[in-house]
Amino acid sequence: MEDQNTKIANLQVKISENCTEKEKQIIELYWEFNKIEVINSPKHVKNTFNIRFAELNKIIGTYSEVSFFLFCEHCQSYEFQKMSSVTKYKEITKLHRHGNSHLNFKCFHCQSIEENQAIIEKHKAHKKLMQKLNQAIETKNWNNLNHFEREILSNCLEINFTQLKKKYGGQLGKESFIKLIRALDNIANENLLHLLRGGWNNYIYDYQYVTRLTEFKDEIKVPEKPTPNGAKIDVDTNELKFKLTINDRQHHPDSPEHAGTVTFKERIVIEPGVVYIFGLWNRANDNLYLTMTPLENLEKTPITKRINSHPISLQEGIADFLNRLGKDF
Repeated sequence: MEDQNTKIANLQVKISENCTEKEKQIIELYWEFNKIEVINSPKHVKNTFNIRFAELNKIIGTYSEVSFFLFCEHCQSYEFQKMSSVTKYKEITKLHRHGNSHLNFKCFHCQSIEENQAIIEKHKAHKKLMQKLNQAIETKNWNNLNHFEREILSNCLEINFTQLKKKYGGQLGKESFIKLIRALDNIANENLLHLLRGGWNNYIYDYQYVTRLTEFKDEIKVPEKPTPNGAKIDVDTNELKFKLTINDRQHHPDSPEHAGTVTFKERIVIEPGVVYIFGLWNRANDNLYLTMTPLENLEKTPITKRINSHPISLQEGIADFLNRLGKDF
């Protein structure tokens, strides 16, 4: 084992000539060492001489001083140290006991180099981030976002994160709040936002963006267009609705009865563990219409019933929901 004494050299206790004999005894007991280890605790010294901590600290701070040279493994040199507190002595000398070089004592010179290097790296990272954010504006990366994400980005440019959470927390509900977080992640992946994260779970607590991005607010906003016929998807991207066309080329026993292609205008997010209501309706020309909707959306639809009727069960509610939904297409 390495001799720790070689890391602390020329340990000396200086006692002022202006102190009394009793104060000198207090100081000697306070700064009593076994090699480099302090033997007595301040509490022991206080109790031995029946004095208060305030009086003990005043005596030690006024009439004593410990000095030594502490070895810095980073630059392989000694740095002079002096102090008037056992607590400070223990704090700084315990650093030389760490096996991890990153936790070892660093002299003032090495700390300055490390801090300057950290500042340089921070400036480099900031410059790189700004380049990415500005490049995203030049290439208009908001065109890579779906309607919901563009709506989120547009709101980010107008309100702060606290207001954004409140706004969409009320719209999406707690269970669907993850959609907002996913949208922010996708926007950040396009370098249109910089997300600030913290905590053990790396949660988002704020966002930043380049100021000139606000110049494109009108372009970022989702254009209000009527929903085209055919494939249809809600802005929330959690409902699947499209037509299954009849297969006119059923020349084989294994040919599907319905086949074709479909192009969705929005990204569809199907969540694992979510209960969905699905329905299949017959339509003209032997076509079918398929819809799949989260059960939680049932609460958002109006339920019409007679005043004197009893509350419907979940099964009846689903049936009523599907019956009314089928009238929309």
